[in-house]
Amino acid sequence: MRPSRVWWVGLALVPVVAIFAVCLVNSLAWIGRPFPGFLIAENGIVVSLGRSQWTETRNRSVPFARVLAVDGHPVSGGRDIQAYVNAAGVGKAITYTFRNGTDIFRLRLTVRPFRTRDFLLLFVPLLGVGLLMILVSAGIVARRPEAPEARAFFAVCLAFGLMLLTGSDAYSPYRFTPVFFLSLCAIPPASLQMALTYPQRRAVLGRRPLAYLALYAPFLGLGAGLLSSMPDPSLFLPLLYTVYLFTANAALLYVGGLVLGLIDGLRPREPIVLSLAAVLGSGGIGLAILVTYPLLQRPISPAVLVGPLLLLPLLEGVAFLRFAPPVGPSPELTG
Repeated sequence: MRPSRVWWVGLALVPVVAIFAVCLVNSLAWIGRPFPGFLIAENGIVVSLGRSQWTETRNRSVPFARVLAVDGHPVSGGRDIQAYVNAAGVGKAITYTFRNGTDIFRLRLTVRPFRTRDFLLLFVPLLGVGLLMILVSAGIVARRPEAPEARAFFAVCLAFGLMLLTGSDAYSPYRFTPVFFLSLCAIPPASLQMALTYPQRRAVLGRRPLAYLALYAPFLGLGAGLLSSMPDPSLFLPLLYTVYLFTANAALLYVGGLVLGLIDGLRPREPIVLSLAAVLGSGGIGLAILVTYPLLQRPISPAVLVGPLLLLPLLEGVAFLRFAPPVGPSPELTG
């Protein structure tokens, strides 16, 4: 492979490695420091990821609730909350005032230390899976830089990978919050790009810059809307759920295209089956968690949620590198 054809892949990996290094250092800094017992976004909203051992309560109103005050002192977001927890120290009981919709309630929780095991079970899955997704997909596109499906797949894994890498930073110190939300919003258009290029290549995209701009620009605008609405949960949460909805629909379009490819008799069938297994295997557990989440009594484990995502680059890599692109049946077979 001529270097001139793959130089952009290496260039794209430079900021990825830099972000990974910074997020790894920031994550390691959590070990030993005071910790409230739940994860907080920059706007003060409690996220659903965590460990069941962190809190003594299983109050189902806490996830997606916003912290309004600590020990009666109003707070504006995650930075204020963490600063108060750091000043209080391990072992101090703090009363948190939450608001979830119209419901306002208080919980008194003891500050605990963030342990090495917490780091291994929380941050290692996010950082490890995110980096591996990007590196494996970069290797695939470096092998087949002229294949539209390889470039589209790299875009999907880059969006997912950056979201996971910066997800470790989204709970403090919040340096990469814009990258996190923009990456999250880039997943739907990247998945749609994938659906338009594999297993059957559509002419709607080609190499037209304006077509890609029309595909990605609305979702980048949605990301900007998420960032600007962070102080107001009544706007932020509906926009966030909208991104989730677009992501699910884009994935369904790709699955539908793969199924139609099998029905239409595209050959070889093996890469299509592998791609279908990759999507269903990597996203099936996450979808099941989202559907059953209201019934869960404990936080969602990051390892369970993001671990299966590794199936996506591994199985798709085999489909793209070992098999030829699927084509329709020959006239002799159809006649």
